[in-house]
Amino acid sequence: MKYLLSFVFAVVLCLNVAAQSGASVSGLVLFDDRQTIITKVTLIDSNGTITTTSTDNTGKYEFSGLKPGKYEIYAEYPTQLNVPKRNITGAVQKFELLENQQVTLDLNFVIPGPDARSTVKPIREYVSVSTGDKQLIEEISKSVNIIGGQEMRERADFSLADSLRTIPGFRVQQSGGFGRTATIKTRGLRNQDTAILIDGIRFRDASSITGDASAFISDFTLTSINRIEVLRGSGSSIHGTNAIGGVVDFQTPRPQKNLHGQFSTAIGGLGLQRYRGNLSDATENEKIGYTIGISRTLYTKGIDGDDDAHNTNFQSRIEFNPTERTNISGRFFLSDAFVKLNTGPDAAGTLPALNSTFINAVRGTNFNADVNDPDSFQRSKSFSGQIALTHVFNEKLILRSWYQGLKTSRKNDNGVLGTGFQSQSTSIFDGQIHTANSNLKWSPSRNNEITFGYEFEAERYGNDGISPNPANNFSTRAAQNSHTFYIQDLLGLFNERLQLAGGVRAQFFQLDRPTFSALNAPYSGITTQSPTSALTFDGSASYWFPRAGTKLRAHVGNGYRVPSLYERFGTFYSTFSSAFVALGDPNLEPEKTIAFDSGIDQSLFSGRASFSAVYFYTKLLNTVGYGNVVPAIGTTTRPFGGYLNTDGGRSQGGEFSASLKPTSTTDIFASYTYTDSKQKVPQVSGSGILQTLGVPKNQFTLSATQRYKRFWVNLDVTASDSYLAPLFSNSTFSTYVFRFKGNRRADLTAGNTFALKNEKVNLRLFGTIENLFGYEYFENGFQTQGRNARVGLSFSF
Repeated sequence: MKYLLSFVFAVVLCLNVAAQSGASVSGLVLFDDRQTIITKVTLIDSNGTITTTSTDNTGKYEFSGLKPGKYEIYAEYPTQLNVPKRNITGAVQKFELLENQQVTLDLNFVIPGPDARSTVKPIREYVSVSTGDKQLIEEISKSVNIIGGQEMRERADFSLADSLRTIPGFRVQQSGGFGRTATIKTRGLRNQDTAILIDGIRFRDASSITGDASAFISDFTLTSINRIEVLRGSGSSIHGTNAIGGVVDFQTPRPQKNLHGQFSTAIGGLGLQRYRGNLSDATENEKIGYTIGISRTLYTKGIDGDDDAHNTNFQSRIEFNPTERTNISGRFFLSDAFVKLNTGPDAAGTLPALNSTFINAVRGTNFNADVNDPDSFQRSKSFSGQIALTHVFNEKLILRSWYQGLKTSRKNDNGVLGTGFQSQSTSIFDGQIHTANSNLKWSPSRNNEITFGYEFEAERYGNDGISPNPANNFSTRAAQNSHTFYIQDLLGLFNERLQLAGGVRAQFFQLDRPTFSALNAPYSGITTQSPTSALTFDGSASYWFPRAGTKLRAHVGNGYRVPSLYERFGTFYSTFSSAFVALGDPNLEPEKTIAFDSGIDQSLFSGRASFSAVYFYTKLLNTVGYGNVVPAIGTTTRPFGGYLNTDGGRSQGGEFSASLKPTSTTDIFASYTYTDSKQKVPQVSGSGILQTLGVPKNQFTLSATQRYKRFWVNLDVTASDSYLAPLFSNSTFSTYVFRFKGNRRADLTAGNTFALKNEKVNLRLFGTIENLFGYEYFENGFQTQGRNARVGLSFSF
């Protein structure tokens, strides 16, 4: 009855307004694939409704706010060509748009002849995660995946972690369900080796131990997302720190003219309640536009019935085009999350005297899964404010500049309740990162683009501890700045069949002296100096054989990660001695890697089938690890060990994937990944086990969608073999390595869209069964959800 009332309430709410961007088509009008054309473009829908627009001075056109259906588009004869009209084949094409689909279609006028090109190029898709700038997907020489808005809707995803599970080479884990720590391991590397971007700009937590985004990945819900672009492989020369194994770019939609709205809600097991609303509009000439979105996700029960978690996300985007050549964009992202934490898994039972061999995990026999901790909570907040400027001086020179102010905050409260030893404490972690970036893109010829730029970054870290005895309160602050210079060259040869890309990035660091609340502050006896700089390069090449539908590609490059402020100046506060104990090393060198991958992409049956095979190899040349016995920093001793530069490891393997479209209403994507990842130094001291923890050797994914008119059904499957993970024993105070069986998860989603008021309004009903077969598995000893269902409803106009 409670779910029925909630569903009725959701239907009533759907009569209110909200928002979503409609479908759109955009592109360039060209002559012979080269010269851009200023002319008029006409769009005709299946009802005969005619809409016209004009290209701008760069030959670009755009139609937005479109409904699903069949269309015909054509460009008028361009008189400025000075070619007789009878000698020109007109640019015209018929195509079909799906709900909220955004496609790129270039219209091309050509002179017919024996070697004439097609009058209209096929629908073209651009990506930016591979080079930091828009590039046709067929010209990319790196490993890239795209998760579009339609795919996310058909899978009913509402978090970033859910959307990334089927990416080849990606290992996504969540420690205990929604709201709890989610991690991404790319190509057998570590959690901190995947960079997270929002609209192409880095997002990371300056106050986390490794300075990456892992603490906030679980807070990324799909409030108003256009698409997700994923780069597999090194991307540091383009995207900077942490982009060692891969890059995930979380992209938001641009505002479009005419008011669009959407409201959706979902309810389900585990106490799920989710509400989301979007609104978008722009002036008729699109000089000013905005998008705004808000979502609220709650799990009142969670996996074990007492795992409360809730998350509120707000985002907005404002676009201002004062001239045809200038764009100013402002974007804001706010997340506010709460989660009730559990006591971590515990190695239990009869344990071996030494930890030199792994233990096959059996719940209740040799390990206990996470259990409730009644008074342990985490509150996390993040705010990102971005402003970006793009100015086109001419067709050969473009200026792009942006600034981001990023603030992250995590507050952990823990009481005396719960299993094992518990003490009353509050820990607060605050991070700030201010980044300014400016670059120039110069195109000396139509097939060559050179980008060079500068970036400044200021990073701040703060930690406060609060205890029942005020005498034991403490605080610490640290900061570092950096200056970065970079250059990239993209070159297309032999009629764009050969694509070359190369880049170099150099980052230089400056440290500020840390401050501590105690009089016996560590690191006081040293002079802060400029740590070792990070210098990286990147090169890739691909060659396209159009008749065979084959592309060969290779990519080699350095990766790096900047040591976090905690790794440089980390401490813990001892209440027994009322003193800080040092763990960090200010002179740590950046982590360095060298990565290589090569692959083949094959298209068959006029694009209805495509296959990809990639070999990858990454070597961690220099990493930041933790040692039990480490040297002092000046006069500051580190009696409990600390951070130091150490040998890394290597990871190699293969990624194989296939995309099939047997009919116009069927999409199938499957992948298999083999990963062999090892470390030079065991991740668990004394174990002697070199295999990288948390990484299975074999992983399979499948995503299949079948549509019938406005009905669809989607099946997502992820499966992996066993893997190793560490567990701490509260009885022996030692860490052991356990072997856990892999996941076998299948999610089934189905729904139907009802068109109302001549398709001006859409009502969409959908439902999902998670873990369809009820397979029980654990993520590093944490429980995962069993079979679970949810239903939802969406109203859009």
